[in-house]
Amino acid sequence: MCTVMAALAVGSTVAGVAGQMQSANASAAASSYNASVQRENARLADMHARRVLEAGADEERKQRAATQRLIGKQTAGMAANGLDITFGSPLDLIVDTATQGEIDAMTIRTNAYRNSDDVRNQAASYRNKAALYDMEADNSRTSGMLSAAGTVLTGAGQAYGLSKYGDSYTGLRNPTKIGTLY
Repeated sequence: MCTVMAALAVGSTVAGVAGQMQSANASAAASSYNASVQRENARLADMHARRVLEAGADEERKQRAATQRLIGKQTAGMAANGLDITFGSPLDLIVDTATQGEIDAMTIRTNAYRNSDDVRNQAASYRNKAALYDMEADNSRTSGMLSAAGTVLTGAGQAYGLSKYGDSYTGLRNPTKIGTLY
């Protein structure tokens, strides 16, 4: 009976170790997958940040071109009416238009940088999450090995106790004293 109980303890230990290792490996695999998803999200966010800057630069160029067209129309209109555009109010109008056009272009640039920064910050957040998932995967593997080692030691202790003390190790001879040595 002692040998059977010891064999069962060993079998239980082996099954427990296998289950703990499988669970740890599954948890580590899930964490590794999540880390790779976060890295891909970061890559996509970085690409999006570049596109935001490119779109902002395009809008900035369009704004400057629109300002130049407006200045051209103003200049042509004033010249057609015989106004000298090199001084006075006509010059002030052209300077004001150029100034406002440049302010608008710089506002577009600033907004593009702000939007790009927001997206880059999100990319950094994704990279941080990926690093945490990588650590979680490592910790899952370590935890699984430590749990399995604990199970092996517990199982070895039980098997030794059963082989040395027999049925009395688990209190099988006296059901009222289960778990006590006597």
